[in-house]
Amino acid sequence: MSKFLIGIDIGTTNVKSVLFHEDGTKISEHSVEYPIYLIKSGWVEQDPREWWEATVKTLIQVLRDSKVGKKDIVGICVSSQAPTLIPIDSDGNVLRNGLIWMDRRSQPETNFLETRIGSPKVKSITGNRIDPYYLSSKLLWYKNHEPELYKKTYKILQINGYINYMLTGTITTDISHASLMGVFDVRQNRWSEELADLIGYDVDLFPQVYDNAHVIGTVSEKAAGLTGLSTTTAVVCGTVDGAAATLEAGAVDIGDAVEMTGTSTVLNICTDKWRDPGLLFEMYHGLKDVLMICGANSTTGASLKWFKENLYLEDADELSGKVDPYELLNQQASSAKVGANKLIFLPYLAGERSPIWDSYARGAFFGLHLNTKKEEMVRAILEGAAYGLRHNIDEAKKIGVTIKELRSVGGGSKSDIWLKIKASVLNMPIVVPDISTGAPFGGAIIAGTGVGIYKDPGKFAKEVIKIKKIVEPDAEWNKVYNELYEVYISLYQNTKRDFYQLADIREGEQV
Repeated sequence: MSKFLIGIDIGTTNVKSVLFHEDGTKISEHSVEYPIYLIKSGWVEQDPREWWEATVKTLIQVLRDSKVGKKDIVGICVSSQAPTLIPIDSDGNVLRNGLIWMDRRSQPETNFLETRIGSPKVKSITGNRIDPYYLSSKLLWYKNHEPELYKKTYKILQINGYINYMLTGTITTDISHASLMGVFDVRQNRWSEELADLIGYDVDLFPQVYDNAHVIGTVSEKAAGLTGLSTTTAVVCGTVDGAAATLEAGAVDIGDAVEMTGTSTVLNICTDKWRDPGLLFEMYHGLKDVLMICGANSTTGASLKWFKENLYLEDADELSGKVDPYELLNQQASSAKVGANKLIFLPYLAGERSPIWDSYARGAFFGLHLNTKKEEMVRAILEGAAYGLRHNIDEAKKIGVTIKELRSVGGGSKSDIWLKIKASVLNMPIVVPDISTGAPFGGAIIAGTGVGIYKDPGKFAKEVIKIKKIVEPDAEWNKVYNELYEVYISLYQNTKRDFYQLADIREGEQV
């Protein structure tokens, strides 16, 4: 009898559930979008209940479309964007909207922790720096600004942990999420009592940590009633979306790397040991005992979406839904000259993570003139994102991490022009797998590992993933990009002080 697995990924813009046969064949998939709440500049939230509602809808549709018997679905793995602050009370009720990875309101707390403890000390314990991206700063903001809710808090969950709780009633955190939370001792594999004393939080706020493929329970009767799943289906602890996407791409050996572009761009490079990541960060892979050096640009895909929704005039066909506006954007970018007529875009629309780690950085077009055309602005956005990726790769080289092969997954991998731009900016081939669900297939492999289907999941991933195409760099394009990249790098350095000044002027305003 065939066995089936479900990978669920809770992204920044939507949830996607995908059903796979145990041999890796995709059977059915469905996605549902939900809103991002931009409270004010740097404050970014989402409602956990909307994640769950969307998850239920996708599972119902996936089961309907597949015609697979629910008892033949043996395992589920949930991956998600990370890290996120989700407080629940002792009854499992969500106390407030989640502060997602993009939220940078805790910069003052970050400054306080930097002065009190310092990133070198925190790096020695967690492997990563102090930054609003991590939970140490977010948790301190929560304690300082919402003390009554903090007192009611029983546990702090991650997104997949919340979905797992809704599926099974079990409260957990997986090791990949734990390694990104900024409060976990990655060398001792436990929550840091030392940081707890220094920062002033209680380690009991955090759930038990398990390996990604650990089975935490089966689908509860309540969840089964809502989704149509069987109560015999096992749920594993899960992982971070980037880790699942890395496994999905078949990147499991030292030097294998993946760039995943959706709302953001995440670069994951497989490695074998914890080290000082410099201006990058570290986390666990979806496979046990594999680590990753990571870089992340926060608003690459989001910048393209922003342009589409605010500056892009749709024609009649687009308004009637006959044409994919992103395909039109790709066509326009393709029609523009390499280098976008010397127009450079800084893709910092919500501050930036690595390698500049600056909450106050903002997006900018540099080089606008009276002859600038819409298609050049579109191309500049794609090129700016590619420069950001190169910036992270350059930092990886500085700490001795090399890339043997770079693979591309996620929504951005569907754009031929964007792939060509990235390959040419980096001056390296980009390998595109034929399966690109974003993260759910990596999750399915983790689920299959947990229920005993895959004895060597890394080997299975490498064997089952077929290569769709290899995008080679263009040598002439690379010459242009090398010159413009130097300007891109200097632009931020020359405007950094101005971004800080701008933040002071706008402080406290609703936007």
